[in-house]
Amino acid sequence: MVSATFGSMESTPSQDSSFRQSYIERDRIEENRFEDDRRRRHGMAIALVPLGIAMALIMHYTNIVVAIDDADWQYVLHRPNLVNVLKLSLAPLIGGGVAMLVAGLIATAIAGREGRFLPLVLTVFMYMIFMPLTVGLLLPVNLFLLDIAGLSVVEISVGEAISSWIFGTPFFVLTYAMTGMKQAFWAGAGAVSLGSVVFQFLGPNSQSFSLKKTATATTIVSLFVVLVVMLGPLGIFEILFNQFRAS
Repeated sequence: MVSATFGSMESTPSQDSSFRQSYIERDRIEENRFEDDRRRRHGMAIALVPLGIAMALIMHYTNIVVAIDDADWQYVLHRPNLVNVLKLSLAPLIGGGVAMLVAGLIATAIAGREGRFLPLVLTVFMYMIFMPLTVGLLLPVNLFLLDIAGLSVVEISVGEAISSWIFGTPFFVLTYAMTGMKQAFWAGAGAVSLGSVVFQFLGPNSQSFSLKKTATATTIVSLFVVLVVMLGPLGIFEILFNQFRAS
């Protein structure tokens, strides 16, 4: 009688196997859930990259016109030489994209992706810090490469370009970053605002999130905004120009 009772208290091999299987299944579900969250967070950061590039290009384009205006008191607002602008666009193309990617990855790592405001606000502030630093660091490199290729927009020798890059870059980057943070803040706010509109329909929190579709949508929006500012009605650019000149 006692042995029968004792035997009934012992777990059978099939029960042990069932318990192990349930734990394995639970771990697998948790692993998949965390992996899906990581994929969506990274997808959100990547989808914002085209908008970060667009805003860096617009900021760069506007700064060029402001610099021309500062150098010539008789300057009348008009479109600058787009060929020269495009020659100097390598820095904001790379810097704006890298800055937004890093900003988005850090922001979503800290705040996640599901908060309505916090991850977006953090992205703006991270972009405000990283974008002027990366673009400021890459602009002397951009000028140096143009000089090496014989496409420079200014008359400067290769030796002068190397000297200016090595000795002038730290001070230039610091100055560019400090003076450009306010503009970068509004650029980041514009990028994130446009991105949040796209995310309402194709966002990383939707059930059928597709990075390809979301990135395509943000790229189309980015191209449209850049074309409107650079090639659209001058009155739209004049508003932006006046804001930059006032700052």
